Amino acid sequence: MRIPSDPDLRRIHAVTANFFFWQGLRWVPLGAALVVFAWSSLPSFPLPAAWRDATPWITLTFGLAVSWLIGAYYAHIYGHVRSLPGMHTRRNALKWSVVYPAMALALIVDGLMKPPIMVSGLVFAAGIEAYRRSTGGGRLHYVVASVLFAVATVAPILGVVQPGKDVLTFVLGGLGSVYMIGGVFDHFELRRLLHAKGSHDHVETV
Repeated sequence: MRIPSDPDLRRIHAVTANFFFWQGLRWVPLGAALVVFAWSSLPSFPLPAAWRDATPWITLTFGLAVSWLIGAYYAHIYGHVRSLPGMHTRRNALKWSVVYPAMALALIVDGLMKPPIMVSGLVFAAGIEAYRRSTGGGRLHYVVASVLFAVATVAPILGVVQPGKDVLTFVLGGLGSVYMIGGVFDHFELRRLLHAKGSHDHVETV
């Protein structure tokens, strides 16, 4: 696959090759659902106990539905972008065999073993940076998010959160915030880089 030599064309190629991940507004309702999920485990959650368990799942279902509708909006505005077969095989293999298992293991360690540092902080920091690089680069807001997660590793030592369940709530809320804030920035970056196309246009990355 030949990569364009012009810097602007290379940037557009990186975006269209990872177009799904640049549809930033799609991630906002999912991030909001994660924040509600985290909030529901805190004493400050305003709904009665009868709703405490159901609300996060209702919010997540609603978030998925809204995300799907926003995806239709992007298709209408920018057209349909199809990646070439096999383009992301290596990334998908690493994601499912390394990144996601490492994140799950870090959460288990933090939740059950209750170490004095937040293991998830380092793992999620690395995961966010890997996500940024593997989906087109740029977007320095994810560098900021990655640094903040890395710094949060010492949050239990500083007494910001208690080891165990509180750490899981902290990570979930932080990840939801990254989804929301990062998604908004992604959307504006996408608008800056790509011109709107007709609703029936189809684009393939090359």
